[in-house]
Amino acid sequence: MPDALSDDELAAYFALRRASDRLTQAVTAQLLGFGLTEVQFTILAQLGAASDGLPMSQLARAITGSKSGLTYQIGKLADRGLVTRAPDIDDERSIRVFLTEDGEALLEQALPAHVSLVRDLFLQRLGDLDAATLLRALNDVAA
Repeated sequence: MPDALSDDELAAYFALRRASDRLTQAVTAQLLGFGLTEVQFTILAQLGAASDGLPMSQLARAITGSKSGLTYQIGKLADRGLVTRAPDIDDERSIRVFLTEDGEALLEQALPAHVSLVRDLFLQRLGDLDAATLLRALNDVAA
């Protein structure tokens, strides 16, 4: 039987879970106000940072979920006129996704509000050293 967690380890684990739940609830509610899910917002944000669209394979790495789930979300965004899809000129087997003008406009509305929420609920509560330490630890956990 593995060793039990120390009081501090157990408290840190549950604090992380509570913080994650609070952030998730706040972000979900905010994005729903823009008519977006978290996955859809992530897709738009990734595309907004790319000057020439992104291949589906690169978008898949940016989000968690199945390939069919990504295809579904891209389809929903395309139906709303927020993204377009086209064959990738560099790889005929790949589809490249592009942000439309409507997608850019929605992202320009949603992104500042999202950044403000993340700063208020998360980043302002960390010091520079804490953020760097947390980043390393969470990347280790995610890996």
